[in-house]
Amino acid sequence: MWRRRRIFDEFEAIERELDQLIDEFFHGRPMWNPQLECLEPLAYMQETDERVIVTVDLPYVRKEDIKLDVTPNELTIEAKMQKHVVYDRWGTVQRQCRFKTFHKTLRLPVEVVPELVKAKFKEGYLTIELPKKARRFKVKVE
Repeated sequence: MWRRRRIFDEFEAIERELDQLIDEFFHGRPMWNPQLECLEPLAYMQETDERVIVTVDLPYVRKEDIKLDVTPNELTIEAKMQKHVVYDRWGTVQRQCRFKTFHKTLRLPVEVVPELVKAKFKEGYLTIELPKKARRFKVKVE
């Protein structure tokens, strides 16, 4: 009997994992990870002719605690919070949840030049300007 119960427990664990993967596929992954005490910040990306501009909301963060990692195709933002965000009632099982950091990875719509990226942090908002690798040039016709 005990062995049979253990097999069913394994099947239930696999079913829960598949349900989570399907849910993430159709609804996106969650914006938080309680085990890592990490939140995903809100971000807005816009594209102009010459650059990609990303604006990220980072409350409770100091400029010194922000880390940016840029590749030609991806931007990763990590930031440590000065003040931790604590939820006393989190879900039906977990009673308290604490978040200490922000983490977000963005796939960029075009290739950028990582060496020329500029970032500015003011009043809780981080603005990152990423120059495009292939720039358009306007040619004057004579």
